[in-house]
Amino acid sequence: MQHALPDHLTGTLLEGRYELGPRIARGGTATVYRAVDTRLQRVVAVKLMHPHLAEDPTAADRFVREARAAARLSHPHVVSVLDQGHAPDGVPYLVMEHVAGSTLRDVLRRRGALPPGEALALLDPVLDGLAAAHRAGLVHRDVKPENVLISGTGRVTVADFGLTRAVDQHTATATVLGTVGYASPELVTGQRVDTRADVYSAGIVLFELLAGRRPFEGGPLAVARAHAEGAVPDLRTLDPGLPAGPARLVARATARDPQRRPPDAGSFLEELRAVRSGLRPAELARLPPPGSVRGGPPAPPRDSGATTALDPAGAPTAALGAEAAPTEALGPAAPTEALGPAAVRTEAPRPRSTPTEIRRPPGPGFPAASGRPLPARRPGGSSDPWRPEVELRPTRPLHAAGTLALVALAVAGAAFLGWLLGSGPGGTVSVPDVRGAGPELAEQYLAGAGLGNVAVHETADPVAPAGTVLGTDPRAGATARTAEQVVLLVSAGPERTTAPDVSGMPEQDARARLEEAGLTVGSRTPVPDDAAPGTVVGQHPEAGHAMAEGSAVELAVSGGARADSAPGVLGRPVDEAVRVLAEAGYPARVEESLGAPFGYVVAQTTDGAEVVLTVV
Repeated sequence: MQHALPDHLTGTLLEGRYELGPRIARGGTATVYRAVDTRLQRVVAVKLMHPHLAEDPTAADRFVREARAAARLSHPHVVSVLDQGHAPDGVPYLVMEHVAGSTLRDVLRRRGALPPGEALALLDPVLDGLAAAHRAGLVHRDVKPENVLISGTGRVTVADFGLTRAVDQHTATATVLGTVGYASPELVTGQRVDTRADVYSAGIVLFELLAGRRPFEGGPLAVARAHAEGAVPDLRTLDPGLPAGPARLVARATARDPQRRPPDAGSFLEELRAVRSGLRPAELARLPPPGSVRGGPPAPPRDSGATTALDPAGAPTAALGAEAAPTEALGPAAPTEALGPAAVRTEAPRPRSTPTEIRRPPGPGFPAASGRPLPARRPGGSSDPWRPEVELRPTRPLHAAGTLALVALAVAGAAFLGWLLGSGPGGTVSVPDVRGAGPELAEQYLAGAGLGNVAVHETADPVAPAGTVLGTDPRAGATARTAEQVVLLVSAGPERTTAPDVSGMPEQDARARLEEAGLTVGSRTPVPDDAAPGTVVGQHPEAGHAMAEGSAVELAVSGGARADSAPGVLGRPVDEAVRVLAEAGYPARVEESLGAPFGYVVAQTTDGAEVVLTVV
């Protein structure tokens, strides 16, 4: 479910039209706010790029270009882009359709694995929306459950085309911009990607819907290696009772070789509907076994050739730069044969034989206690039934080759371990102290120390200005591995609250109500009013205004009805005279005579509703 939280931008009006409400999401490139289009009086979602990213002209131009590309889509299963503009500080934003409801990730957290019928029904509109994007020449590049929105009426839409690129704009890159847990092998290894990358990600989503967890677990680097070098596990090895159709569908969509996948989301959708129509009602409604709801076996060792299931919660979104892994770790792998439409029969590997000695059983002519082995079979053969027909001992050349292979593997493993614990992601550095800096400068300091995996977490702080780094996790001075994620704790300013309406309350009740809202009482001004004395008759700021916690609200308190005539204040000090008149409900205007060296009232006249005091 989307949780709305006010922050320092709540209440901001963009270009005189879009009034920002509470924050509903924050990602790696932008923050999303629920907002009101004041011109059309409708609720929308405004996606505002992070200011430190907007300072890069290339990133800002790409944000605008991709927003315009996404706006070309008009489909019931794609979140519509309605408008685009720039905030007063130049930060670009885009306005999207607001979908009130939950995400597919919420469904997975709540229910775990789903029956095949529900899983296929949920993926159907997702593929329908992606197919519209593919027909328009766009690739989403970040298909995951968090980007699948489900409205209160059950409408399913694909959101966040922020990583979208036109197919002809794709180039090889060493940076993974999507979520690693759902990234295709070609995206992980920096190769050119096309619509088949979205097909792979959608296949991983279907795997998670059927198994309750993703196929690979571990840190971002380990998961990226698994996608690049391993094969997605067969779902039927995890759940033997699963119908063969959905398992084959997942295997085809997640083939490591893009040529073996459906060419685009439209083709994948046709295959999904064919599989769904071929399942019996009992197969569609089959409940997953209890063990497939959550959890999974531990991650394999770093240098293990095997890949295992499964990460229940999912690894966080991470960007893998060129320095995140050695070239050989994420290089292109040999194509993997995927399961076809028909079941593939494979022969179980035979266990390797070990040297065996054949002994004769005791009996006539066979000394029971000798225990001596029979000699090897002669070339001419023998009719002795106790002689082996073939030699089971491995020949010397094979033995030598095996030894050399083991030595080569040991040397390679030692070299890899040296790199891992030295300059590779296994190396350690000290976390620098970046408190007080801005997020962008802090990231530069961390990158200079060898820590390139940085995330930003905003937290309220009553003292530090918004955008100031409060600290890091791990803390400054701690030892961290170069591949480890460092979290920047950034101040979002004080907590925001809304001024309550205290007009008409007795002063003491108004004070208590303001304190409950986290506010204090500022100046108290008595004013003449027909309300009972001590009743609050006005406040500043007005009710409903967003304020920082701890801020003061000024109160105007009734001093009772104004007297029929102004009290006399002749001979009093001017400050006292003005106060007495104000309490009686008469504003005063002071006129100084001879520079007013003494500050006493020597004359008092009434000019309409105002009292004029002459002071010397």
